[in-house]
Amino acid sequence: MRHADPDSARRSSLLLWTVAFFLWVAFIWGHSLIQGPQSTLESDAVVSVFDSLFCALGISDPEVMTMVVRKGAHVMEYAVLGFLARGMLCARLAERGRPILPAGLLVALVPALDECLQLFVPGRSGAVSDVCIDLLGVCLGAFLGWLWSRLICR
Repeated sequence: MRHADPDSARRSSLLLWTVAFFLWVAFIWGHSLIQGPQSTLESDAVVSVFDSLFCALGISDPEVMTMVVRKGAHVMEYAVLGFLARGMLCARLAERGRPILPAGLLVALVPALDECLQLFVPGRSGAVSDVCIDLLGVCLGAFLGWLWSRLICR
């Protein structure tokens, strides 16, 4: 009977988390390249799906609904990124015995570069407040990853 090589398993885990992380960054940045009118149509479609929920919560202003959807999308996109970043950094720690030194900087640069990218897309704009919302999402995702590892992966 052959036993799996623990070093190989750690390398595979690191590779999987790293690929997932960078694919998700590509997804986020690719979505940021969508021009303003198309982005607005997407947001409006999501608002219409949740219209009855908004009404049940007493929210009837279309601008408020759109803002909630757009900012909620920021948090969710970056929560996934935070979850993947935590997994990648933990896999790096397990594989190499030390974390990547500028890891936090790498993750923090993603939303900053994302907002800069939007400055060059017609109908889009970059906002420092969105970077802050994105970083909140990263922290939420990293926390959920930590919680998942404590509760599920015991």
